Amino acid sequence: MQVKLGAKVRTSDGHHAGEVKKIVWDPETNEARNFVVTTGMLLGHDVLISREVLEGASGNGDEVTVNLTKHELDELDSYDEHAFAPPPYGWMAPATYTYPIAAYLFPTDAAAVPLGGPTESQSEVKKENEPAITKGMKVKDTSGKTIGVVREVRIDDGTGELRSIVVQEQDPLGLATTRTMDIPADHIDIAGAEVHLIDEVRGTDVAKQDGI
Repeated sequence: MQVKLGAKVRTSDGHHAGEVKKIVWDPETNEARNFVVTTGMLLGHDVLISREVLEGASGNGDEVTVNLTKHELDELDSYDEHAFAPPPYGWMAPATYTYPIAAYLFPTDAAAVPLGGPTESQSEVKKENEPAITKGMKVKDTSGKTIGVVREVRIDDGTGELRSIVVQEQDPLGLATTRTMDIPADHIDIAGAEVHLIDEVRGTDVAKQDGI
């Protein structure tokens, strides 16, 4: 059975373990790998439970009982929010998964960065040649001058939509980096493999924004 978000989770020895809150996506296999279960006061930390364990649990979907004792649950990997990030801009899950985009998490370790290619169902839904912003893309101002490269793409956790991009400025010769800027999504456009500013807005200095 497909695991429901918000489903109550119980251990095999009768303890209330918590609730299913997020899905950890495996970019190499292009499928769900783990689920984040908030445990409240039971363990003092949230845990990652494998998809196989939750999908094999007994119950009606709204409340499931996993084949793990409270002690075994305590031995599972803790969920560290700093080790995960929202999906890349433009990413879509296969049609067999019906969770909202905001429920997905991607590992931030370097080995997990490459994304699995789109499935046939994804290709049917996704617009042909849909533009996407990726790390390292050149960013040009309104005059066509390259001002830097995309360092980070920021996605709204609630809607899954592009919120802004962080641009690493470069000197005219591209020999050194200067400041980083946060530029709102409504001030940029995509042209081929480049990002263009559509007005003179230069964005917010990330160092100042973060209070550095």
